[in-house]
Amino acid sequence: MRRAFIAGTLLIVVLLIVYRQRIYVRDPLARVERNGVTQTQYRIYLNYSNDILVENLDKDQRYLVQARVGAPAVPGIPLRLQCLRAMACLTDSDLAPTLPLGGKDYEPGVEMTNKQVTFEDGERASIRVILR
Repeated sequence: MRRAFIAGTLLIVVLLIVYRQRIYVRDPLARVERNGVTQTQYRIYLNYSNDILVENLDKDQRYLVQARVGAPAVPGIPLRLQCLRAMACLTDSDLAPTLPLGGKDYEPGVEMTNKQVTFEDGERASIRVILR
């Protein structure tokens, strides 16, 4: 029994290391401001690279903001996403395919640091995610 537990734990750790870019874990300490007003209906998920997944509980929407090497980050709606409610989400690739939030003239103005992420959503509202 003990060997099975150790083997299972080791397997989970290996999977977490291999899929660390695809797994988004909930950050319960993160805050979201929309147009400067603190919002409570949002959940924030982070992956290993500090890419964020923003979940709006009121509208049942999710936005994914990923830092792409050599290209500006564009927030989008993830095409394929599997979630365990309020715990973690899994995408199907390291750079998950997304649909852009805005139309033709959409300028998201994304700024990403290890402490905060700011961007404009599809309704041209300023979203600021403060990470801790």
